[in-house]
Amino acid sequence: MEKFKKQLPIFTPIFIALVIIHSLFVDYSVQFPEYIQSDDSGSAAQSMKPQVVSENGVLNRISYLESFLVELESRELPVDTEQEETKDNIKRVLVGQKLLLGLSLFYLLLSFSAAVSYVFRVWFHKVLANVFYPISFVFLLPKVFFQLNLMVQNEVFSYFYFVFLVCTYISSILSYRWILKNKELAEGFQALQFSSSLEEEGRSPSSTKTGSIFSPVFHVAIIILIGILIGNLVYIPLFLLQKHYVSEFSYFIFFLLGILSLFYIFNYKKVGGEPNISNWKNFAVSFAYLQFRFLRNSFWAMFSTVVIVLFVTFLFSLLLFNIDLIQNNLGLFGKATEF
Repeated sequence: MEKFKKQLPIFTPIFIALVIIHSLFVDYSVQFPEYIQSDDSGSAAQSMKPQVVSENGVLNRISYLESFLVELESRELPVDTEQEETKDNIKRVLVGQKLLLGLSLFYLLLSFSAAVSYVFRVWFHKVLANVFYPISFVFLLPKVFFQLNLMVQNEVFSYFYFVFLVCTYISSILSYRWILKNKELAEGFQALQFSSSLEEEGRSPSSTKTGSIFSPVFHVAIIILIGILIGNLVYIPLFLLQKHYVSEFSYFIFFLLGILSLFYIFNYKKVGGEPNISNWKNFAVSFAYLQFRFLRNSFWAMFSTVVIVLFVTFLFSLLLFNIDLIQNNLGLFGKATEF
């Protein structure tokens, strides 16, 4: 039993990854009847019930929308006054589907990171588990109900998929519970915890001598010159690219993100890798640590944004309250208009 407890959190992310891959190609939705029949027969009552139907997944939807958009922009089509509005609507839906695809791929990679961090007993594996498993509970539950409705509709494949989803859901609950209750110290790859300070080692200390009065002016001039060069040679071309070549610019951005991610993974492997294990294990843990850093920074960014918005809203509300208090009780604004 103890061996089963230790092995289950390794296989559960694999099962969830299979569900994610399946959802990229096949999706489910509830279809409501278009009209209500007045007949009281059993077939009429059955047709009035909502039906769960299978449809294309996000990958097929993106492919269909892109091909439809190409056909819509063809010169052979007749000129229509609402054609531009239709294309804009399709582009917005396409952007939403691509965002959904990006989130699905990130969730798929998170399942890999959760399994890897648990296998090597990395110090941040519980943090990834606290993100991965609650999302999995929300992700799997609607699919279980969809398959249950398909079983009522006598879909043969739904019986097997329903059993697989229920087993995956139960194993997710048990794995998450056992990870949280495990009191063993996870001290693997402790060097990654101090990667920021380790990257600073080896640098010579900066000079503390004060320069001449022209040194700050020179630095400001250099900063302004660099800002002008970056604005004209980088920002403006990128703005024109994303305006006129939306798809190509998106691929370019993802390519740059991939290169940057590889740079960080190699850096983490160099700084915090352990010499007594193989390179591919170090790379796997470095990738998991990259996702951990991304999740942590995203959380702090969202938390800071919410705090700033609440603080600005509070100040604005306080200002309106003060203006209303002064105007109604002191009457200064009314007296000022008399002059």
